[in-house]
Amino acid sequence: MMSEAQEPRYVEYALTVDSERADEVIAILQMRGIEYVWIDAPFETFVTEDGYGFQEVQTERTIVRAYEEVAQEQTVELLNERQEGMRALLDGLAHSVEVSVPQAVTEDPVYAFSALEVRPGLMIRPPWDEEREVGEATIIIEPSAAFGTGLHPTTRHCLELIDMMVQAGDAVADLGAGSGILSLFARQKGAAPVVAVDLNPSAESSILYHMELNGIEGIEIRIGDVFTEFADVEHFFDLVAVNIGGKEAMELAPLLTRIVKADGVLLLSGIVEWIEEQVVRCFAEIGYRVTERRQGEEWVTLTVQQLSK
Repeated sequence: MMSEAQEPRYVEYALTVDSERADEVIAILQMRGIEYVWIDAPFETFVTEDGYGFQEVQTERTIVRAYEEVAQEQTVELLNERQEGMRALLDGLAHSVEVSVPQAVTEDPVYAFSALEVRPGLMIRPPWDEEREVGEATIIIEPSAAFGTGLHPTTRHCLELIDMMVQAGDAVADLGAGSGILSLFARQKGAAPVVAVDLNPSAESSILYHMELNGIEGIEIRIGDVFTEFADVEHFFDLVAVNIGGKEAMELAPLLTRIVKADGVLLLSGIVEWIEEQVVRCFAEIGYRVTERRQGEEWVTLTVQQLSK
């Protein structure tokens, strides 16, 4: 019997099976009481109009992975015993059976995330990194959180431009807020109000968690469609950030130009370079010009502002 203080132990199975029989194998494992089972299917990446898409690759064989809790220490003898037992259970359904000790959480690649410098004096750090430089502005982000750790060039460039453009007292909207990293930094800069909007219900807990980590209050979180959330808003925000893609920015253009102030800034990011020209043209046709541009790899970030009349 495991003590309450003891962490559960698991063994991991990697079972190579015929793709057409993967569901049968999963059913057998679940009948044995193994709950953590999934198909490790290969995916291929392809270019789309507005970025990248992913699709499963159809193959003759696939890998079924499973975690099984064990009471004993995961010795070589135990792994060999479980391997033979799994072969017998599947009775020829698996072409190969591999058994191993799952990677410890402290060895997970997410924990390799370290401090990231956005600019001199502005750092993104994980919660376990307590180092601080003199005068440093710090944003604490959990690497496993929703999109927005700062590793992606679009996020870094958005932070750079917010740092350059947002003043204390500015009203800021963050559409597609994800982890809330842009809202957090805007609030650190003294922006108020700051409104973070996302369709994904999990964004709310992620943003609240990061507000607590950073000791920040005063971010209004809204879960829902931006057209509904800002139905009655006109020319209110000094800066509106949209880090969700070029196609989405163009679709949101009527809303963005309605909710931003006449002299305000639209921060458009997540734009792949092959759609940039369309985005620029779309906003030019409604009277907006590009005032700042950043690019990292194929990813482009723009600020656009209304042409002076």
